[in-house]
Amino acid sequence: MSHNYVRLYHDWTDTLTVFADGHDIPADIRVDLAHRCIPVIDGRITEIDYDASHNATIRLDVAPPVAVDILFAHPRNKPSARLHESLGLATVDTPQGIALKVDEHRETSMPGIYAAGDLANPSMHSVTTAAWQGAMAGIFAQQSMLV
Repeated sequence: MSHNYVRLYHDWTDTLTVFADGHDIPADIRVDLAHRCIPVIDGRITEIDYDASHNATIRLDVAPPVAVDILFAHPRNKPSARLHESLGLATVDTPQGIALKVDEHRETSMPGIYAAGDLANPSMHSVTTAAWQGAMAGIFAQQSMLV
């Protein structure tokens, strides 16, 4: 997913840097980034310092600090509510963060409980996606009561 962002933002600026933040970036993606003249900085980000001019300095565990004019970060998602925990629903750990484990019918690990939206779909956060997932979850929930 991040690779798609890089390609999009590369159209907006000639100066773009990717911080791996400890993640393993596959060789084919590194080759594509190098082809686009986009450097990759390895290491985990330990701190982001902002100054009065709205610039930032990225501090890393294994590399010298890097100054940036603009920073786009996509941190891992973390659920703000705990209903899924109180219901004992299974989750999966994804590169984007925690997500509910759902099957192709949007049913969770607890029979009869269906889920849609950001927590059930970590890769595409949008109202449109949540709406169609909610519609499908409702259809499958209704079908499960007819069988």
